[in-house]
Order: sequence, then structure tokens, then C-alpha cells
Amino acid sequence: MYDKYSKLFRYLQLGFDLVALIAAFLLAGFLRFDDLRVENQEYYNYYVQLFVFINFAWLLVAAMLNSHVFYPALEIRKSIGKLFNTIIIHASVLALLLVSLKGYYYSRLFFTYFYIAFVPFVLLTRVIIIYRLRHFLAKESNAKPILLLGDNLAAKNFKAETILHPEYGLKVTGWFGQKNNKDLTGSLEDAEAWLAKNKVAEIYYALPAEDETLKKWLKIAEGNLIRFRLLPSLGLKTIGNSTIQMLGDIPVLVLRKEPLEFKHNRLIKRLFDLFFSLSVILFIFPWLFPMIMLAIKLTSKGPVFFTQERSGINNKVFTVFKFRTMVVNSLADHVQATKNDARITKVGAFLRTHNLDELPQFINVLLNQMSVVGPRPHMLNHTEEYRAIIDTFMVRHFIKPGITGLAQSRGLRGDTSEPEKMQERVKSDVYYLENWSILLDLKIIFDTAFNMLMGRSSGG
Repeated sequence: MYDKYSKLFRYLQLGFDLVALIAAFLLAGFLRFDDLRVENQEYYNYYVQLFVFINFAWLLVAAMLNSHVFYPALEIRKSIGKLFNTIIIHASVLALLLVSLKGYYYSRLFFTYFYIAFVPFVLLTRVIIIYRLRHFLAKESNAKPILLLGDNLAAKNFKAETILHPEYGLKVTGWFGQKNNKDLTGSLEDAEAWLAKNKVAEIYYALPAEDETLKKWLKIAEGNLIRFRLLPSLGLKTIGNSTIQMLGDIPVLVLRKEPLEFKHNRLIKRLFDLFFSLSVILFIFPWLFPMIMLAIKLTSKGPVFFTQERSGINNKVFTVFKFRTMVVNSLADHVQATKNDARITKVGAFLRTHNLDELPQFINVLLNQMSVVGPRPHMLNHTEEYRAIIDTFMVRHFIKPGITGLAQSRGLRGDTSEPEKMQERVKSDVYYLENWSILLDLKIIFDTAFNMLMGRSSGG
């Protein structure tokens, strides 16, 4: 709910960001240089200009990513995710500038000090601001008085949500409907007389849109300088992340937010994938791969690697790479492995338990077929099977599949012979699609690494 309080806290956070930038810059300069006086020619010529650019770049990037938007229902994780995206792009812009400025000398240690000081400060203030905003709006004296019209499901859900979340800053003081109900203030015919005696900030209208009373109440609201809101009853449960887009004067309801629809987010995720996968290939592959390959070769007949066609982004087929964990069999491309599956070798069981069989998929990441984090890719016959019985199954194919994913980090792994198990995986995958951030990726990677060390397989 956007209001003056949200704007106030937004500007307050922007002010804290600028204070953090200035403080971090001065601290980095103090730690790096002996003399920070303006008379110092090097400092004046280079670093004062850099100071101006750092502040201007932050304001520009923050505005582009809308990272200072605040509203009572904002999740802290989402806000921090936007903040991390802003920091990454800000640092990238700064790096590009420094590369292009040949002949200018800037200390790399200075920038290390700067971001070490800056990042914790903005993280801390971001969390504090959101908590203070919620605490402020949760006070009954600060809540907006609301008139609610209608007694359908949309109205009931709205009323319940305002009670469950007082931090939204809304309080239904009058509720009128078409049916007699003990929870209502009165019938719809009594609403206008009630409004004449009571002050409200907004009217929420949950009656049928084609009803003649819509025009009547819109006129009453605007005539009394009361903001008018519509509560549409769409009969859909999965619109928690929906947004409204305008095509001229035509409103279009977009059912789910997809952060990875934006090019800058896809670029950030791709750069992270390349950095992470190259790090694994350069520092882990050289010593771990030979050991695994030798163990597979010595304990069972057949190739070291297992390849299989799976469903990727936009349901495009690609070949996934894995270490072979089963004896060679004709059912591998059609029948999923189950607990105590006789086809799994002893070495294969160890690799599966610790997710080491998935390591070759970092090659798929380099080939841009997969991401480090995303929905796990399924066998082609599973895609056809589950798309027919799970409504949102194909939604997970809007983004690249991953070596690990939110479902796997939550322990939703292994056999999916029961539709209920797959349904839970899909719910996690759709949540990831709607709520992606670098911070969420890092959390999933950390959880997966922990599961690997503990021997809790998170593959799939």
C-alpha cells in the first residue's frame, strides 16, 4: 500500500544510503592514504571526482532497479535481494569506468575497504527501516480507517488480511454487504448514512463491477475526497505476486512477477553462474574428477559419464551430463531411480548421497543450458506425464534448470512417483521463479553445500 509513510521511509533509506557512501568513502581513504587533505594533488584530482561519480552512479542504479520502493507487505529478503543487485551493478559500473580511464591511478585496496564498509551499513539500515515502517503502521492510531463494501470472498479475504497483518496500516471500521451477517456493520442500504457520520480514508469496493452501485459509490467517494479502490473477485488462488500493467487505458493483470524477465537480472545471474562454475571447474575438477572417474571404472563396467535428454528452458531439449551411478541398463532413460534401487552401484550410492554425481553439470552451466540454481530438469517422459496432472508444472520451464534448486534445498528430493511429492516440488520451483534474487541463490547454494557435507542428497 503506497502512501505518505512509505514515501517518507523510502527517502529516509535513500538518505542513509548517501550517508553510508560518504562514510565508507572517507573511511576507505583514511585506511588507505596517509594524507587526505584537499591540497593533496593526487587525492583532489582523482578521488574527489571519484567521490562524485560513486554517489551519482548509486542514485542512478538505485532508480533503475527501483531498490528504494517500500510498502508494508514488503519482504525483507526481497528488499535485500534488490539491494544486492544494486550493489553488484554499482560495482560493475565502477569497474568499467576504472578500466576505461587509462592513465588514472586508483587503489584496488581502496575499493576493497570501501565496499567492506559500505555493504554492512546499507544492509543494516535497510532491515531497520522496514521493521520501523511495519512497527509504525501496526499502531492502531496510525492505521487508515476503511469502508468495505461487499460480502463476497474477495471482501472476506481482504478483511481477514487486514486483521492478520496490522503492519499494512489498514483498519476496516465499516463493513456493509448485501446479505445479513453478524460480522457486518450493516446492509448495503445503510452504508451511505453511516459514511455521513464517520470519516474514512479509503473505500474498498468488492461488489460485482457491472453493478449500478459501482458508479454511485465512485461518485460518492470522489465527491467526499475519499480514495476509491476495487477488490476484483477472480476466483484464482495463485495471484499473490500479480501486478497491473497498463496498455493505454486498458488494465492488464499479470498473474506473477518474474524477476528474470528483466535483462539486467538475467545478466547478473549469468555472470554469477560463469564465475561460480569456472571456480568449481578450475579448483575442484582437477583433483576430484580423477578420483571419481577411477572409482567408477574400477567398480563397474561401462562409461564414466551418463548423458540423458531432459527438458530445459522453454521446454527445449538438451543433454545433461552426470557421473554414472547405475549399472548400464535399458531403463535408465525411462524409469526414475528409487530408494534401494538395485541398479545403483555402491560408488553410485555414495555419489548420489553427497550430490557428487551432479558435478559434470557445471559444463552444462558453461554451455548456457543450465544455471547453478534453478528447477531441476526432468526426463522427457516425466515432463509429459506431470504437465497433464499438475496445473503449474510447465511454469517452471520459464527459466533455466539448475544443478540444485529451492525444492532440493528444502529436502524435496528423490522419488516422485506420487503426484503429491511432485506438486510440492513444483510449488517451490514456482516460488523461486517469482522471487528470484542473488541472495536467494546464495542461500540455496549454502543449504545444498550443507546437505552435501551431511550426506543428505539434494539431487533430483
